[in-house]
Amino acid sequence: MRDFRDAKAMARTLRAALAARDVKISNSESLELTARMLGERDWNTLAAAIDASQRHEAAWARLEDACARQAPVTGAIVGRVRGGYTVDLGGASAFLPGTQLDVRPVRAADRGALMGRPQPFAILRLDRPGGHIVVSRRAILEQSA
Repeated sequence: MRDFRDAKAMARTLRAALAARDVKISNSESLELTARMLGERDWNTLAAAIDASQRHEAAWARLEDACARQAPVTGAIVGRVRGGYTVDLGGASAFLPGTQLDVRPVRAADRGALMGRPQPFAILRLDRPGGHIVVSRRAILEQSA
């Protein structure tokens, strides 16, 4: 399904088909039935899932373009995981290895200052089928030095 307009078109078709059999349902009931047919709890959940899917696809397209041009992307370090950090790239999550955080080892006290701040990252690896993105802050720092 491309977007919520397709789901709304399905709901209109369902409502028209039921009206042809003398079964009257409201517009909201047809939307709810369409959402359930598509495996969601209700219409609001379906609309939110479609919106999230569109944002995710747009983020991947933007990241693939940046990777092809070897351009930096802006992101924010949002958490610490084993071996590195999680970076939010505006709709997609990436892994930042601990060795790629800075050109020199970073003390624990200095790590807190980097968390949550928008900063540039270089894309080292982009695997759309696997959903893996690996970024480096160190590569950007080495370029600017």
